[in-house]
Amino acid sequence: MTPAHLTHAIRQHRDLPLTEIGLYPNLADALQAWQQSEGCRAPRTVDPLLLPQALLPYVMLLDFEQSPTSLRVRLAGTELCAKYGGELKGHTTAEFFAMPDARHVMETAVKVARLGIPSLALRNYVNMDGKLWSYVRLVAPLSRSGTHIDGFFKVLDPSTLRQVA
Repeated sequence: MTPAHLTHAIRQHRDLPLTEIGLYPNLADALQAWQQSEGCRAPRTVDPLLLPQALLPYVMLLDFEQSPTSLRVRLAGTELCAKYGGELKGHTTAEFFAMPDARHVMETAVKVARLGIPSLALRNYVNMDGKLWSYVRLVAPLSRSGTHIDGFFKVLDPSTLRQVA
């Protein structure tokens, strides 16, 4: 396990301007799929047929659980489950992220829900096994009612995924 002081020092989240999404063609296609999905304020879901096949193993659908204090996984791609070591569906983010990372994921979800616009970011995080990973990800709001944001479409760009330490 990574020592706590080192874990804190190497954890990173850097918001990227959405205008830079063209640097990540797969994520640009994912954003376009989200924009083309049916919905008023936010779509109910994203049509997987509109997504690049390379992204499907890295897609996650998350829902606010009872109130905007935790997120529960509705769907997780096969590569995400493999990195976790098992099925993620039904788990909360606090169960598979270290607490500081789970808290940050929650803060991002609340911000995306409040603003109603997608978030692009570079993330370094320490998984539960103490390994440091880096990737660029997109989080976009979803709404089952079409008016109230209660879920999220999250996808990471596999071409940016790497184990750092």
